[in-house]
Amino acid sequence: MSFLLRHALACAVAAFALPNAQAQAPWPPVPALSAHRGASALYPEMTQPAFVQALQDGADLLELDVVLSRDGVPVVRHDAALAAPEVGEGTPFATTDVATRPEFAQRKTTKTVDGVRQTGWFAEDFTLQELKTLRTVERFAQLRPGSAAHDGQHPLLTLQEVADLAKAHTARTGRTAGLLIELKHAAYLQAQGLDLGRALLEFLERNQWSSAQAPVIVQSFEVQVLKELRARSPVRILQLLGGKGGPPDRATQGATYAQMASAQGMAAIAAYAQGVALPRQLAMAMDKGRWIAPSAATREAKAAGLVVHVWTLRPENQFLPPAYRKGTNPADRGDALAEARAILGSGGVDGLIADDPAAIRDAFRR
Repeated sequence: MSFLLRHALACAVAAFALPNAQAQAPWPPVPALSAHRGASALYPEMTQPAFVQALQDGADLLELDVVLSRDGVPVVRHDAALAAPEVGEGTPFATTDVATRPEFAQRKTTKTVDGVRQTGWFAEDFTLQELKTLRTVERFAQLRPGSAAHDGQHPLLTLQEVADLAKAHTARTGRTAGLLIELKHAAYLQAQGLDLGRALLEFLERNQWSSAQAPVIVQSFEVQVLKELRARSPVRILQLLGGKGGPPDRATQGATYAQMASAQGMAAIAAYAQGVALPRQLAMAMDKGRWIAPSAATREAKAAGLVVHVWTLRPENQFLPPAYRKGTNPADRGDALAEARAILGSGGVDGLIADDPAAIRDAFRR
């Protein structure tokens, strides 16, 4: 029997086996509640208080994004840019105070990340030691002044530091806290000599999480990094799909998320992933401003044997469909719980990813 065949069989067996310790309580639960960048509606995203609050509020998984420092350390940031005052046709943003640091003024540069031209400061141009001197700021300062009040207080975290938080919570409470790790800009980083996939594999090995039973799920909008991960590890995988465009590492091939959401596309995903993570508008059908039923994409995913997680539920009116808003102020909170209940109640959805787990927790009946 060839090595590749033996490896494939081992991965298949591992994917369905459950250790005795988890036989009575499979993980993750269904439906699963993932905290999007922690409790990011309450604290600046992916900070220690955001993650701690999310666990206290009942999240099953801490969703986070991973990029690399110049010295190859996995750091939790949503973007390669730490601050980008110029983003092509997009919206400028900042999640750190790097723009206010005179010692780093010369690091400001212009790059093209996943097809988008950006001017700012980029994580891969800083060592971990330098990144640790920065402090986080709220991305949506106008919408979330309570979170913005914590600007400048919290350092950036490494992936290992978040894993340690989850492990400590599990040990203290007996309730498994897992990680939903999104790999960001893998092809972009690879072109700069930084191997995000290898860094993740080393992280999994170091934490003894290289198994299908580990409290970890890995996701990405990119395809190749997930396929390479599947070849090397039985860890759970979700393929992220967007509402428009296509996977950034398949741009030259003309691949689109619409193609991936078809029956043929979902069958192809099932060859390397256990599930998909879909935006609300792709996962659900809407009528009169409310979610009413699983979409064709969700039905095709289920037909292919894939689990379906839905992103991103946010509590403010600005992000809610019309039927779930309260008042006209975009910053006011609407009825996020009603939205969560509508999505879960429609059937076919195995998990929700949300900025404020406490706001939708009651939709999860266990």
